[in-house]
Amino acid sequence: MTLTMPKRIVWAFALGLVVFYTPYAGLSKAVTSGLVPGVPKGLLGLEILPAAILGTVFMIPLIITLLGWWKYARFRRFAGIPLPVTTPAIALSGLGLALIIGSTTVAFTFKGISIVLALIMMRGGLLIMAPVIDVAYKRRVRWFSWAALVISFAALAVSFAAANDYSLPLLAALNLAVYLTGYLLRTPCMTKLAKVHDPEVTRTYFVQEVLVTIILLPAIPAMMALFGNSPTSLALRRGFTTFWTLHSAAVLPVVLIGIFYASHNIFGTLIYLDGRENTFCVPLFCGASFLAGFSAVFVLSKLFAFPAPPASQLVSAGMVLSALLLLSPFHHRIEDAWGFVTGDRLRGATLVTVRERLILFVCSGNTCRSPMAAAISNAEVATRLGMSPAARVRAESGGLSPRTGAPMTSESHDALRDLAIVPSRHEARPLTAELIDAADVIYCMTESQRVLLVQQYPEASVKAQTLDPGGDIPDPIGHGYDVYAEVARRIQSLVRMRFDEMGIVAGEARG
Repeated sequence: MTLTMPKRIVWAFALGLVVFYTPYAGLSKAVTSGLVPGVPKGLLGLEILPAAILGTVFMIPLIITLLGWWKYARFRRFAGIPLPVTTPAIALSGLGLALIIGSTTVAFTFKGISIVLALIMMRGGLLIMAPVIDVAYKRRVRWFSWAALVISFAALAVSFAAANDYSLPLLAALNLAVYLTGYLLRTPCMTKLAKVHDPEVTRTYFVQEVLVTIILLPAIPAMMALFGNSPTSLALRRGFTTFWTLHSAAVLPVVLIGIFYASHNIFGTLIYLDGRENTFCVPLFCGASFLAGFSAVFVLSKLFAFPAPPASQLVSAGMVLSALLLLSPFHHRIEDAWGFVTGDRLRGATLVTVRERLILFVCSGNTCRSPMAAAISNAEVATRLGMSPAARVRAESGGLSPRTGAPMTSESHDALRDLAIVPSRHEARPLTAELIDAADVIYCMTESQRVLLVQQYPEASVKAQTLDPGGDIPDPIGHGYDVYAEVARRIQSLVRMRFDEMGIVAGEARG
């Protein structure tokens, strides 16, 4: 378990997104345009949606199994049936993802709407949301994120201005509204609960979210098909019934569409869940998906009699690449160059600061175990990182039922001094929603404390874990100094283990 993923792994996620999004977008357009051998023209996106959903619902549990991430799921049996259990916020995010998956596939299938135009409509709304949500949640937005956002908008404008037809069918407009609604539900939940630097938190969020999604994803269109009589409901009804026999040649490629979606979704979600601001993550996600869309059009033009991408889209692709370049560590070169030009080299080297990460330790009374763990962690940060600009890691503590203002016990002071740690002045304090929200990861001393914490603060469920994955750390209160010293040494060993897993070492990369 780690606290800080290598910052550049997000670029591997972007590459994975491109690899799987390209065949997903291309196949969605090819199947409904009659480009697949044996599949007639005229298939509607809503007709193929149930089979695509089948591929996604099959692939998501397989991905979780291959990654070994079932340990992040929580189930409860209802009438003997195991159903996923999570917080209301993650369930709402799962609903949003279900809306996103269904509407994205349909968006690529409308006649007269190109892959790139579909992406423009969908990604434009996302780019608007990103800084708005960052401002709402008071997340710092760095200059290169703003710059990439502006360039991404400009790339959209270039492709949109060159389009020949700006008309948007009513169904396409409604589908776009469903897509954006999905992100309006999902993005604030992700931002509040899971945009941290701890992969354990992001994986827990991903697994719990998609388990809700694979229930709702087929259920929503099935209900529409069963009880509606509109053209939309009738098309979905055909998708659940006659499509499988009348268009058997299309079944496999359509199921593959769903499989490709599930495969690229994990990379897209991990980009969104990166601890940096939405104004960084969303342009990166949009840029990667745009490159995938351009690639899909290029492949279709080479393999089939499909219109080649116009020059405007090539220009847009170049602009997207420049935005991605700004989001990459290349922006440090720009800062250093600016510092050299202005003569302020130190400023050029340190314009971008690293967001401070907060580790929160929790026990019952906040006078022994959790304050010792916070003091040990802060000492470990100082030892490992010193005064490095990357040393923006801080540990704090709180209690589930403290006597507010009570000092740390004298035995705890003595145990820390024997570890060559000089504790700062401490007063016990209760946990608050603000403290929970600010924490990147929360370590409880016992499993029962973790359970109680989640009961009091459901939003902590994706962050909270026990400091010792192998068992509880006993409460030394009421015991002699030897017990305190043993507990302190155990906590120090566990903190060092966690820090090794965190990847917090001297010389962390900037920004």
